[in-house]
Amino acid sequence: MITDFMEFLKKSRGRFAFVATYEFDPLFFERRILATPAFESAAVVIFVDNDRYSDILAAGKQGQGFDRNYFVIPMIRAEGVFHPKLYLAIGDKKAMASVGSNNCTAAGTGHNFELISTTESSSGDDRNANAHLISSIFQQFWRYADEAGPIAEWLKRDIFDQARAAFPWLTDTPGASQSVELLSSHDSGLWPQIVARLTDRTVSKVTLLAPFFGKKLRMVERIRDRWPDAAIEIVSQSGYSNLPMERFAVLRDTLGNIELISAVPQKTGRNMHAKALAFETPECTYWLAGSANMSDAALTGGNSEACLWFATRQTVTKALKHEELTFSRVDPKDFKAVAIEEPKPRAGEAFELKIRSLILTDEGQLLVATAISAEVTDIALRIFKRDETLPTFSWKIDPTNHTFTFSLKDDDQAKFDRPAVGQLQGWIDGQEVKGPLCSVKQLERLLRDRAGGNIAGNRLQRVMESGDGLIEYVDALDGIDAAIDFMNNTTIRFNDGTPSGSGGGGRWRSRDPFSGDVPDHWKIGSSGGTVTELREAIWAFVQRHVQTRLERHADRGNLGGLGNFLDIYRTISGVLFAWHSRRILDDVVIPAPFVTRGIQDVLATLIGSRGEESAEAPGYVKAILANLEADDELVRAELDRHRVPAIIRATVEEMIRVRSISLGRPIDDAWSRDKRDWISSWIEEMQLRVPSEGDLQEIEPEFRLAA
Repeated sequence: MITDFMEFLKKSRGRFAFVATYEFDPLFFERRILATPAFESAAVVIFVDNDRYSDILAAGKQGQGFDRNYFVIPMIRAEGVFHPKLYLAIGDKKAMASVGSNNCTAAGTGHNFELISTTESSSGDDRNANAHLISSIFQQFWRYADEAGPIAEWLKRDIFDQARAAFPWLTDTPGASQSVELLSSHDSGLWPQIVARLTDRTVSKVTLLAPFFGKKLRMVERIRDRWPDAAIEIVSQSGYSNLPMERFAVLRDTLGNIELISAVPQKTGRNMHAKALAFETPECTYWLAGSANMSDAALTGGNSEACLWFATRQTVTKALKHEELTFSRVDPKDFKAVAIEEPKPRAGEAFELKIRSLILTDEGQLLVATAISAEVTDIALRIFKRDETLPTFSWKIDPTNHTFTFSLKDDDQAKFDRPAVGQLQGWIDGQEVKGPLCSVKQLERLLRDRAGGNIAGNRLQRVMESGDGLIEYVDALDGIDAAIDFMNNTTIRFNDGTPSGSGGGGRWRSRDPFSGDVPDHWKIGSSGGTVTELREAIWAFVQRHVQTRLERHADRGNLGGLGNFLDIYRTISGVLFAWHSRRILDDVVIPAPFVTRGIQDVLATLIGSRGEESAEAPGYVKAILANLEADDELVRAELDRHRVPAIIRATVEEMIRVRSISLGRPIDDAWSRDKRDWISSWIEEMQLRVPSEGDLQEIEPEFRLAA
């Protein structure tokens, strides 16, 4: 059964919500998951792998609500990584949960092929049998909270205990006869649990479905040792799998009865990230489905994984059947393995200079817990607000102590108006050293009552201010008719930094690239709107913003409007790419010619028209330079700060890709080279920095994943 995960999260309103994930994208979470009924009014706790947590902070990608609107708890494993994918929301009417392979990212929720098991029950006295599984998942989250460090005190008292008091059945112990069980490797390996459940079962076939495998394929050897007569089938995606082909060939030749099945997505760019072990017996097929890859770390110890154990009457072949996936036997020499490393913990530093936790209480006390090696001296603690390079606070600390309390005045507490991080800095033998960043958990906001919040109003305001979040806002409307009405009547605010506005300011910030598919309720719930009318409304939206917003910026040439110009530029581009990738009744909403025409219209307002029109329409940037002739270096610095060369390069590359796929044209034909030369010549003429591969890798997903 195909599950729309986002629709699942819209089924009921939650009071308490939890996520356990390896990869976490705060921007995606805030725009998509946190906006659903299951999460928007709930007290929310996210458990995430420690290394991924560190990467988020180092890249400055916390989002707006990180440790302010929801807890983010880094999970450290002595060996392996924290790798479960669990979602749980508990409300007054219903409790819902999922166990699967999907990380809390745009790719995991909207683009990859994932294997997700969802379950739900009333949360009242009329609960069904699924409530036992949901209570098991809640208790697993409780187990994670045990390892949260100093913040565990607040998590247990103000969230978990409150949930248990409101819903006492969450503490029920599942019976031994449950048909669906949650299996976790947080405290013990999965493989012994599997073997115990298959005692006295005759296994005729074992299927391993995953993208990642151990280098020695020890799981294949274990399976053959345990069930010598069972056929073994490995299912993976060529080009998105690290399956060790030489080792596979050796085991196939020595053990025999092993086949390789290639999974091929019908849509280019989608990856099969599903993970499962299936054991076919004469009676039924037993499944272990969830987060575990086919490696020693995942199945025998090291990683923390979470999977469901259940049985079906279906064979593996029937269960995995999907209209957008093709499965076929493949010769190993035709299977392309790639050098993708299975998740593993990062090597630590030779010294310790770490903040274990930073907690800002509602009484204004900043509670600090540290771990510091004896060789580190002259240590300072610095607190930085998001997007700021200079510290808001700094204190010298005594390395012989490991806990500190700083009492902040009211004015100092007010400075925590956004996510903040702390970092330790010290010296070892005359060399400066810095520890990893640690987020400040701001309890006054985290533990506030969320009932009655105007989340939808805030989302609409963000759309009207900058266009950010427009696609997901439209997705949440009632159907095609509402979408047509919205696109026909919505215009993003104009702001060019004049006194009537608030200034362009800011810098380039990443946006959520998620687009997903057309919402299910759109296919059946509209009352007359057609695909043609929707296409016309979207195209009118594009042209309206080109003519009344972007061309207006180009006419006025105010540098203060650069941020607003780029907000609208990115919104229009994202709308064209997203709706090109969507079909309603097999009809592409925005065909490729609309995309190529629209993107070129948008580009022309920024960098100027071509040919005879170039003198009359030189573009927004040249208009700015004409107004600030004596400050051309300042203008170029602002263009680079806003990542303009990388944005236009990424836009053009995605436009070329759309045309190539849709029309069957080469990716480097004369038309494509001409468009690349157009922007390259402009970048050179403007004396701007040519975007690096790193720049493009950071910006391209906004447009690539939208398409």
